[in-house]
Amino acid sequence: MVVIVLLLLVTVTAAGTVWLIHTRTQPENDPDSTFWYAFTGLCVLLPMIIIPALTSNLTSILLLVFAMAAAITTHKILQRQQATANQEKRRTQLSVALLAITAQHDVLIAQWSRYELDPGAAIEFPSMSDVRVPETSALIRAVAAAARLRPSDLLACGFGPVRLNRREIRSDEPQSSQTDRSQTALGQIDKDDGVGPYQRAVTDLAWALQTAEDAAQRSHASCLEKPA
Repeated sequence: MVVIVLLLLVTVTAAGTVWLIHTRTQPENDPDSTFWYAFTGLCVLLPMIIIPALTSNLTSILLLVFAMAAAITTHKILQRQQATANQEKRRTQLSVALLAITAQHDVLIAQWSRYELDPGAAIEFPSMSDVRVPETSALIRAVAAAARLRPSDLLACGFGPVRLNRREIRSDEPQSSQTDRSQTALGQIDKDDGVGPYQRAVTDLAWALQTAEDAAQRSHASCLEKPA
């Protein structure tokens, strides 16, 4: 009976020590805390393992085996849980990045569509729909490139739905601010995951739209300056 109680105590102590080291010290990244948690656990474990050796070496060996098994098993379980948590965190980051980039994309497309759908804007800035103008031609290519890389939705990219409390990107927000927002959302995300190329395509679209609008403004201003 005493041996069973010791086995339970050794198992719980070893597992608890490893759990404390993983859960309490890793977020703080404090080596001193790791040492003291491990030292305290050993101070509790060693007497429970060594003292029974006075009467039975086999009991001590059995207690040591149980302690090592509990520590290793707990370590592997916690490592697996940490890997799962990191994967979920990455998926959330990817979803946030995609939401920010697609929101900016939508704003840019709406801004460009105004020159096609608004008769007043089409008359005032005819070069925005004239593909013979180099800046407009570059804009059309940027629109097509961004459309090709845009995911149909987050689920199509393998990302689950994420509930976010994000501030809406407004159509009157400067394009530089929109670009900075999407780049910030990318954070530490790897550029090889498919989100990076889409983000670069949207950034190129923003630059092409701004360039085409500047050219249209210059063309409009020169027309106004011509004598009647």
